[in-house]
Amino acid sequence: MADPAPRSALARFVLLAAAALLLLATAVAAAEVPGAPTNPAGAAAVRVLTMEIDGPITLGMREYLESALARARDEHFDALAVRLDTPGGEYETTRRMVQDLQESAVPVIIWVGPAGAHAGSAGVFITLAGHVAAMHPTSNIGAAHPVTGGGRDVEAEGGKDLALKVVNDAAALARSTAAWQGRNAAWAEKAVRESVALTAEEAVKERVVDYLAPDLAAAVAKAQGREVKLRAGVVSLRTAGAALTPQPPTIRQLLLMFIAHPGVVAILSLLGMLGIGIEFYHPGAIFPGVIGAFCLFLVFVGSQLIPVNVGAVLLVIVGVGLLIAEAFITTHGLAGLGGAVCLLLGLLFFVDTAAPGWFEPGALALSPWLVWPTPAVVAALVLFMAWKIARARRAPLQLGSPALIGATGEALEDLGPGGGEAFLHGEYWRARSATPIPKGSRVRVVAVVGLVVTVEGERGVG
Repeated sequence: MADPAPRSALARFVLLAAAALLLLATAVAAAEVPGAPTNPAGAAAVRVLTMEIDGPITLGMREYLESALARARDEHFDALAVRLDTPGGEYETTRRMVQDLQESAVPVIIWVGPAGAHAGSAGVFITLAGHVAAMHPTSNIGAAHPVTGGGRDVEAEGGKDLALKVVNDAAALARSTAAWQGRNAAWAEKAVRESVALTAEEAVKERVVDYLAPDLAAAVAKAQGREVKLRAGVVSLRTAGAALTPQPPTIRQLLLMFIAHPGVVAILSLLGMLGIGIEFYHPGAIFPGVIGAFCLFLVFVGSQLIPVNVGAVLLVIVGVGLLIAEAFITTHGLAGLGGAVCLLLGLLFFVDTAAPGWFEPGALALSPWLVWPTPAVVAALVLFMAWKIARARRAPLQLGSPALIGATGEALEDLGPGGGEAFLHGEYWRARSATPIPKGSRVRVVAVVGLVVTVEGERGVG
């Protein structure tokens, strides 16, 4: 009978090992629980999430800010630091971003930089809404008077009543935002009503921002110990020696930022119309139609982000239609010329410059480098297509019996009126000739009757 002692020792070893593994798994699980206190208060590493607002304020930029605020809150970052450089943007989106900053559960540090950066128009509101605001010594801030998409005064486009409504609303938002953070509310209102602007040093003296900083890391470090007002109450910032963690925008956010540019929307409109037009004239091509439909879908999304003139879009559609018609209908260039003119006018008036909800003087207007060359390039492309189509129509048929006329081959047998066999177009044909042609001679097809070809010796030699 076997000794039970080894079995008992083995059982105890297995039990101890299992207990040790259970304790280790419990410890690891406890350490990975979000928010679980693994270090005493004050001993945890200081972490600051960073992001960049660089360019016009659009829906994509707002989603980017929202996602950064949510991550900073959920992952318990000590603060969110934002590098800001913007000429302005859409007013309603700016208002919502200001609300997001005011409702933030984590402190937000706004730094206007790098060198030469500008917190213009909508950027003024975002800077004022930050719990801490800093600027690069060579940056500037101001000029927040509302304008139309084309950079003109609201009153000149929409009348006195509309201008009064828009300006008063923006001034009230600027004043309340500045007062909430203890900044110069009087200057904030003047920035809206009178388009005043300040250098970085002047902004510090006027209590518009808190201090100067040469870079984002310095702006974060100098915020140490400042008391800021959050939704939950007043807190003291911990930013000294903070580890900066960048928050990149998602693919969706990058796409929204990209298609919000009016130039991109205009080009996508052209590509969409061309793709759909080619699909109509060549059913079954599939690829042009799919690409065209996708471009038009992006145009629909982009037109919700910027003020697009519907009449201009119709002009672009008519212009593309006339250019495509030129490729298939003989109009001696009239349809092509009309299409190019419609395309040019559509691009010139593509952005609705009477839209009052923008803080971006002139930045929405299409570049002349896009407006003027585009109709010429598209017209040249369509004319090239028309030339290729006309050339193809004049070319001999390459399929069926007519394609054999003039084809050359080899006599596989002695040919004559009684017939024989010839190799033509990669196939074996019954052939006959009015004059005898010896086997192996080169022959040329002169007629096709049913499945029998009439040939002659190449160069007319039997």
